[in-house]
Amino acid sequence: MKKQEIKPVIGVVGLGNFGTLAASILSKHFEVLIYHYRHKEENVKRAERIGAKLIELEEIKNCDIVILTTPISETEDTIKKIAPLMKDGSLLIDTCSVKVGPCDWLVKNTPKTIEILGTHPMFGPTTSKFNFDEQTWNLNGLQIVLCPLRISRKHLQSIEQFLKSLNLKIITTSPKEHDKQNAKTLSFVHFVGRSLLAAGIGPQEIYTPGYSDLLKILPHTTSDNWKLFYDMNNFNPYSDVIREKFRDAGFEIEEKIIKHRQESELDANRELIDIIDTRIMKLLKKRFECSKNIGDYKKERGMKIIDPKREDEIIKNKIKKSDLDGKFIKELYKIIFNESYKSQKK
Repeated sequence: MKKQEIKPVIGVVGLGNFGTLAASILSKHFEVLIYHYRHKEENVKRAERIGAKLIELEEIKNCDIVILTTPISETEDTIKKIAPLMKDGSLLIDTCSVKVGPCDWLVKNTPKTIEILGTHPMFGPTTSKFNFDEQTWNLNGLQIVLCPLRISRKHLQSIEQFLKSLNLKIITTSPKEHDKQNAKTLSFVHFVGRSLLAAGIGPQEIYTPGYSDLLKILPHTTSDNWKLFYDMNNFNPYSDVIREKFRDAGFEIEEKIIKHRQESELDANRELIDIIDTRIMKLLKKRFECSKNIGDYKKERGMKIIDPKREDEIIKNKIKKSDLDGKFIKELYKIIFNESYKSQKK
């Protein structure tokens, strides 16, 4: 007689958009327990609709595998709260869209008696066409990234086998390599999507196939909450650089457009100077607004408005990062500082 396979009990921490999707998928194959910090009747019913059970925090000890679906900014605290409750030999998995930080948190804040695995499902409710009411989804060909940290080969192979049964494409890599690539594939794409929306670029009567393709990123990049957007950028150590490169590249392309439309080099450079000057004015206005906010903050706390040490740090930093004349930079910033102090003293 064939011995019946004992399936693991899976705990899902979080009942947000992705937590709901993950629990829905897993409950068709395993017993799923869900912990959510709000143990309300509506969440109890939501869990039941999925085919899972809402539990109290201490019941995490009954889970063989625990999957965290909390916001990135809350993940470290969640690990610290969950890990001590887990039984020996169990597995803790995170699903954050960045990996360097969360994987470090898993290593630093878990006992060696439990296994740990970093993951990033490269899909969500929109991409998987998740229908909560009908409990349907489509994962065919979608990717999931695995960052093995402390896990036996046997358990890792079991997980890989299950993910393949869902028709997911598995990519195994390091947290660092994941974040380098994901700074483009996720953080940057969401930045572009949010920027398109903010610029009022959307569906219209006249369009090209290329324009239509561009707008296809909007549902994937603007339906998530702002917290997720902020987290995927602020916790990815490579996102700032990508955005800066994009802004610089945009101006270089604009420069080519202007030089091509002007008949003389003189006119082209004058137009470029006009554009640069306009942007300098806008940036200075924004800078003075920030200075005013700092002034208000200092006055509320009885702090001195003028900070010579901070001035010196800024000037030294700008000289270090620029190939402009150091004396010019110092004189320029002294003028900016003096104007900033005027707004701060108002």
